[in-house]
This record gives sequence, structure tokens and C-alpha cells, in this order.
Amino acid sequence: MTTHKQNSRFKTLSAWVLQFLLALCLTYGGIMKLITPIDQLALMWPWVAQVPNLVVWGTALLDLLGAVGIILPSLLNIKPYFSRWAAYGILGLMLSAIVFHLVRGETEVLGFNIFMIVLTLTLLRLWRAD
Repeated sequence: MTTHKQNSRFKTLSAWVLQFLLALCLTYGGIMKLITPIDQLALMWPWVAQVPNLVVWGTALLDLLGAVGIILPSLLNIKPYFSRWAAYGILGLMLSAIVFHLVRGETEVLGFNIFMIVLTLTLLRLWRAD
């Protein structure tokens, strides 16, 4: 096997691992926001008690759409470039979350958002290398 094929397989496998990790994190967050009562959720994420429920549910929907969008088009090989658009959407969501938390002085929670941005940018870089 040539080095090029090995590199290509490694990049493909790495991209799928990142896609599933992103989808897992987004699905967890989305489901938690939808099924956990606000007062219980506020113990984990204090901001949810201080914004309208619609904002919490809206972010849950965006999380779930991002999870589906980052996986499904590529997995089904139906317009796989939609997964790239989902990645850009995830970047927008995470950047918005960073601004939201910075405005509120919640710098201690930025780590997760930064982690998601790094994963997403790495995934986009892997896709670009194809």
C-alpha cells in the first residue's frame, strides 16, 4: 500500500471520528436541554434559568440540527457538502455561545465552546485536504 493511500485512509478515519464526536456532544446538549426540567438544568448551566425557555429550546434545536447535519449527508453520501455547511453552522453556534458567555462574565464555561471550535476547524481542515 502506498503512503498516499495510508494518509488518505487516516484522514478519512480521523474525519469520521471528529464528526461522530461533534455529533455526540451536540446530541447530548440538545437532548439535555429538551428533556431536563429548567430548574434541574440550571444547576448544571445557570444561564438557562435566566433566559426565556424558548431560547433554551431554540439552542437545543440548533444543537440537534448540527448533529444531524454533520453526520447524515456524509454518511448517506447524499449532498455530502451539506456536512461542511453544518460545520460552519456549528462554528457560528459556538462563536455565538462564546460571545453570550463573555457578555455575562461566564468565562469559566468557555472551554467546551473552544473545544468544539477546535474540533470543527480540524474537521474542516481534514476535508479541505481531500
